[in-house]
Amino acid sequence: MTASDTAPPAAVVTDLRVDFPVRTGLLRRVTGTTHAVAGVSFTVPARSIVSLVGESGSGKTTTGRALLGLSPVTSGSVRLHGRELGELRRDRTLPRVAQIVYQDPYASLNPRMTLRTMLREVLTVHRTVDPDGVSARVAELLDQVGLRKQLAGRYPHELSGGQRQRAAIARALAVEPRFIVCDEIVSALDVSIQGQILNLIQDLRRERDVSFLFISHDMGVVRHLSDHVVVMYGGKVMESAPCDELFAAPRHPYTRALLRAVPVPDPRAAGVRDDGGAPADAPRAEPPDPSAPPPGCRFQASCPFATAECREGDSPPPAAVSDTGHLVACHHHDTPAVRAALAERTPAP
Repeated sequence: MTASDTAPPAAVVTDLRVDFPVRTGLLRRVTGTTHAVAGVSFTVPARSIVSLVGESGSGKTTTGRALLGLSPVTSGSVRLHGRELGELRRDRTLPRVAQIVYQDPYASLNPRMTLRTMLREVLTVHRTVDPDGVSARVAELLDQVGLRKQLAGRYPHELSGGQRQRAAIARALAVEPRFIVCDEIVSALDVSIQGQILNLIQDLRRERDVSFLFISHDMGVVRHLSDHVVVMYGGKVMESAPCDELFAAPRHPYTRALLRAVPVPDPRAAGVRDDGGAPADAPRAEPPDPSAPPPGCRFQASCPFATAECREGDSPPPAAVSDTGHLVACHHHDTPAVRAALAERTPAP
């Protein structure tokens, strides 16, 4: 038995809901509610990388921010390494437990500070090392994220995009967190730099026992990096499964749509069939309005398999389809028509 088998999960999210008031008019009166996250549950095991995927507006970034108390939690619970989020905030230990790295590194890098000054400030404020060891720890952090020590005296605008992202990761690591939320951190980088950052994340997971929630819309990157994948749409979880299982045998029509959107150099070689199957290539409808979500399944307007059951009542809860933790929120995931269409027409990124 390994240490990760006995350690508590890095994060346990249970029925998380995040609502924002809609304000209109000159007096900014509340006239409605935006249901950004509507009952999301998942677990990030210790020393693992769980990816949260979905298109823009699916609620994945709001979910990641809510895990760190950066977005208000309307209801539900968040536990980080066995402790409630509210408890961590009250005793001011949350930064030592969890950190976030943003898509835009400027969101966490002070443009008026050199990299050395920023890291020294974090180390001094959080007292993670003795004052005499600050300089050595700064050098260690730079080496840990693959930055030359000569870059310590540079300002953020003097660094390349990949270097700035490494600097943001170094700043997050300075407080020695055990859980890091990565919000689209490679989406604006060149492919070669993306690979370096992804390899860095893998190294940190192995060498520093850090767990990650990796938020992305890039299914190719997700497949390369993840242990487990959670698929969101319209503020809800559509499917959740081990990475290899989800890519090999998706069970939700929306997951299939995401996989088909991944560019494939040779569709025939990738096994993508364009003949037969269900009418799954109908034009996609706009995602549901989070301030007025429809009854039933959130994906109903774009799903070629939707029936009256999908359009009425409550949305289907995620149900287990295997003993590996594969969950699917779909009324018809196990019908022959859906299973045949997904098996025949899903490419392998």
